[in-house]
Amino acid sequence: MPLGDIAGEALGGVFRFIARVVFEIVVEWLLRGTGALILRLIRPRHEPDDATAILTGLVFWIAMIALGFWVYEQAAP
Repeated sequence: MPLGDIAGEALGGVFRFIARVVFEIVVEWLLRGTGALILRLIRPRHEPDDATAILTGLVFWIAMIALGFWVYEQAAP
């Protein structure tokens, strides 16, 4: 059964790669990037650290989703 082991390991590697790409997009770009942008607008002379930027980005996206739901509910008849 070495062929099954090789195929299983290859499939596992592909799924790990896809999970890593999705993680990079979500955490690095959406959360950290948005949070860093917001913090730079608030405090232009300070470089935001990663944890603060990720937390700020997370709070921003949660607020945007909540605002979207609220607007949708207000527009519904």
